Formats: sequence, structure tokens, C-alpha cells
Amino acid sequence: MQLYGFGLASSVKSGQKTRMTPDAFESLKQACEAFVQRPGTVAVIAQPKADPSQTVSLNASVKLPSASVIKAAIACAAVDKAGLDLTQPIKRGDLDETFYCSILHAFDPEDTLTLKSLIGLMLIVSDNPATTAVLERVGMNTVNAWLSENGMPDTHIEVGFDDASLGAPLRANLTTATDCLTLLHLIDQTPRYDFIKRMLANNLRNERIPKRLPDDAVIAHKTGTLNGLVHDIAIIDSPVAAYYLVVLADGLDDDAAFARDLAAFSETVYGLMRG
Repeated sequence: MQLYGFGLASSVKSGQKTRMTPDAFESLKQACEAFVQRPGTVAVIAQPKADPSQTVSLNASVKLPSASVIKAAIACAAVDKAGLDLTQPIKRGDLDETFYCSILHAFDPEDTLTLKSLIGLMLIVSDNPATTAVLERVGMNTVNAWLSENGMPDTHIEVGFDDASLGAPLRANLTTATDCLTLLHLIDQTPRYDFIKRMLANNLRNERIPKRLPDDAVIAHKTGTLNGLVHDIAIIDSPVAAYYLVVLADGLDDDAAFARDLAAFSETVYGLMRG
């Protein structure tokens, strides 16, 4: 099990200061090519921080439903929205109710949370009512403008995360692996998004990219899940490796089996990124 202590994402010193060996790079290409060969559509990008010229990219421009991966972009758009106070207190009782399980049900109606806290719940446990509250204050048009202005032209949000929009309607929100990599770059390299990276590094859904990685690896990542769809996008930092890994998959026959395969694939990529 990985360590996700507060502040850990900023304290770990990344490794992999040199290029992968030619053999390791060739093995990475072969591993990625083998991984995408399955029923459905699988997009993969593996990019070392030390040398982006050694990026492996497959099906990266294919548009797929973004599911909850888009929540990381919503968080960034909230940070950048002029006049939006992330410290504003919001009563739990003023938030939309949901038929489904939500961490917000653990709070009393009179309890207050800041907008920044709701962003944390949106990212760490992917809470949909928290996402709805954030999105209502940011606005879909603002998120879409932020995406366009920041180099993600193939990603957009058309529906939110209220109860009526969950499931099939969410497939209207689209993204690509290329845009997801751009999003990871922004979160990793922009100081004002540091707290977002820290929240993603404390993600509690760790059965995919993080599952088989060593304890000293910090994985700031966001998953997305729908029927037949399994996504995970990640910034990986450890003493021996530093890289980005994007995996988007749709049209799957067995989501659980793919998640297991993804964990094994992630372990292989980590080993090769060590050089």
C-alpha cells in the first residue's frame, strides 16, 4: 500500500534524471502496444519527465467519455476563476441531496465546509454531490473556456454530476489521452495547483495505477469509471522514477479484469522507467 501523507507529494524527490536505455525504451513501446491489444478502445501515454522525447503514445487522439477524470480540470478552473473565494463556508444542508452514497451524508446539515474542502472531497473520494457544488459555483462554461485556453481542445463538459446525469448521460463529456497529459503537466508544474496535486496524491481509489507500485512512490492520480469504462491518469514520483501515465479505456468486456491488468501494466511501466 502506498503512502499518502499530507504534504508527501511535495517532499519526495523524483528520480530518473537520465534517459531510459534504448532497450528499456523499446521494452516500454512493446509493453504499451501489447496492453492496448484487447476488445474495446484503449488509449495509453507513458512519458518520462527526464526526456519527453521517449514518450510512448497510442490512440492518444481518440475521444472517449471523460467520466470523473474531468473533475481534476474542474478543480483547476475553480482556482483560476476570478473572484471565486475557495475559503467561503458552505452549509452541508444547502447542498443538493443524493439518492446514492456520499461522504457528505456523514455531516450534519448545519456543518460547514469550505469550497476548497469540497474540491478535496471531489478529488480524494470522487464525491459527486461535492462535485455538483463546486461545478455550480464555477460554471460549465467557465470550465470549458479554461480547457480551451489551456490547450485541451478535445475535452469538454456538457453534463454535471447530479443524480439525473449519472451513468449513460455522463458519456456526453469527452476527452482524449493527449488532453489528459496536458492536464497532468499543468497540475504538476503550476505552483497555484500544488494543493490539487496533494489532494490527488491522497486519492483513496488505488486499485489501478498505484496498486502494485512501491511504498516510496507518490501517485497523484484521478480515476474515472462507468459501465465498461476504466480510466486512470497519474503523476508518478519516486526516488528512482518520475513520469506521467495516462490510461483511458472504454467498451470493455470485464472492468474488474481490466483494472487488474492495468495494475500489472503500471508495475511494468514503473520498472522500465527506472532505466
